[in-house]
Amino acid sequence: MGEDPRIRLTERQLDSQMLAIFDSLRVEDDEFRDTFREQLRQATNWEFAQASKADGVLKNRHAEVVRLQAQLLNLRLLEEIDADTLAHKARELRDEAASLRLEIERCDRGRHETIDIAVKAFELSQSLRAKWVTADYAAKRRILEIVCLNCTLDDVNLCATKRKPFDLLAKGLVSKDSRGDVI
Repeated sequence: MGEDPRIRLTERQLDSQMLAIFDSLRVEDDEFRDTFREQLRQATNWEFAQASKADGVLKNRHAEVVRLQAQLLNLRLLEEIDADTLAHKARELRDEAASLRLEIERCDRGRHETIDIAVKAFELSQSLRAKWVTADYAAKRRILEIVCLNCTLDDVNLCATKRKPFDLLAKGLVSKDSRGDVI
């Protein structure tokens, strides 16, 4: 009988390799950490500006629909349109207004969620080592699920594909270390 071809890592080896991955996300340089936070804020502000343009279009269309609803009612009061036409057009405009309100609310929630996720992910990345060292197996599994899309072994080396925004953070840190540039 031959040996089992599967490669195995001890818990200590796995911990060591995971800590190295977490260290690759950790910003030790306070100045760089502040610069990264500022760039994160600027990127989020740019996203907000783009979303605000789309939001403005939605709000303008909603105001136009409200204006059309009032105009439609005035036409009926002046008896320029019949009751059936009023009912049909009023329903169309009401449905469009409701759809626009939902889309505006979704955009507002999306912007706030984006900044919350970005800040929380960065803050989490700075404390992963400490969390891992004290975590039980269930917590370690959850940390892996949060940070990694996939983990494979290449011989005895753990290869982790990181989720966004952790992959971007790692790339930014590599760029900082290799060229002196941030992200």
